[in-house]
Amino acid sequence: MIAVLTAAVVGLLSAFLPFTPAEPYLVTAVATTGTPPVALGIAAAAGQTAGKVLIFLGARGAIRSPWLRRRLTGHTPTGPTPAGRWGTALARPKAAGGRLVAVLERPRQTFGVLLVSAVTGFPPLLAASVYLARTPLRPVAFAATCLLGRTIRFVAIALTPRLVGY
Repeated sequence: MIAVLTAAVVGLLSAFLPFTPAEPYLVTAVATTGTPPVALGIAAAAGQTAGKVLIFLGARGAIRSPWLRRRLTGHTPTGPTPAGRWGTALARPKAAGGRLVAVLERPRQTFGVLLVSAVTGFPPLLAASVYLARTPLRPVAFAATCLLGRTIRFVAIALTPRLVGY
């Protein structure tokens, strides 16, 4: 039971701190405890999904804030100015990822990209969470798709030690 709760906490932390991945914990917990791998995988997925939903909602609120909009567009209450420093800094990455962005803008393909991101980590789920916050994707749909993908990933990883003989 403690290993399952710890998996959920590690999953939650790894949602915010990429240098704290849940995968090594899952492999270690399965190899050293008698905890069922599926339970550990689901717990880690639930924890990480909770964190990604918080990131998604936080980014959605930040994107809608007038202060951030002024910084990105370079508009001030007195009128437009040259592109803001942040807008200029973000222009190059946005141009580089233009094709992925075009896919994320299509509602029918959003779920597929999000699911692939949640299962494989490409594109990084953190980046996808922040970007998808600016689309009309509903938080419940985001959470369900993210949970499904993370569950597939983490259960598969948690089953690995058993598959190799531990």
